[in-house]
Amino acid sequence: MRQSLLLVCLFSALMCFSQFNETAYGCRRDVIISQTNYGSVYITRDHNCDLYKWLCPDPLEWLINSEIEINFPELAPFISLQQSQEFFPSYWNELHTYQDEYFVYGPSDWMANRPEYILDSFLVEIASDFTYFRILKKELVTAHELMLTLDRYGEQTLLRIRLLSFPKGAAVWEYSSNNKSWTELKVASDYIRTYDMINNDCVEQKCFQEFKFDAIDPSRLVLMDK
Repeated sequence: MRQSLLLVCLFSALMCFSQFNETAYGCRRDVIISQTNYGSVYITRDHNCDLYKWLCPDPLEWLINSEIEINFPELAPFISLQQSQEFFPSYWNELHTYQDEYFVYGPSDWMANRPEYILDSFLVEIASDFTYFRILKKELVTAHELMLTLDRYGEQTLLRIRLLSFPKGAAVWEYSSNNKSWTELKVASDYIRTYDMINNDCVEQKCFQEFKFDAIDPSRLVLMDK
């Protein structure tokens, strides 16, 4: 009997330890996708949640805080955020699909959040362990299409960015290099808060793995010029 009582007390203590108050999470949990003793994957429809600002942090603040101008002098022009492609969005993050809906993503490990900024001469990831690629050639084909020739890890890569009318504020990024090609779906920074966020939130620690989204269905995408 004493052993049983001890186990009950221990179980109750662990349950109390493993449960979190709603205020412990980064955003309001409107739909819980999965729950563990460490946290949960949830959908938030609160587009004013502070975590949205981390999806596309202020690039000038990032540059100053990371001392980019000192450590990477070739990126010094970035401090003025010069852009040659007028009216074409420069700042982007990934857009995902889950159960036929589109979401932005708050990763468990925010090092995995890697928004991209298009400069005159570089494509830069805004991240602590960032990567940047030199732009060898840039052509604004139309108001809705931008072509970039990049030097990616010593290999010439063509990047074609085409704006979409659906999903709103999004674009298809089509890469091709030698015999390889791949496509990514991204959303411009001005439209980040248009979308609900799926947040992988283990509160004070990283989760064991990131959330796996559905494959993008290209048939649902509508180009801006159609």
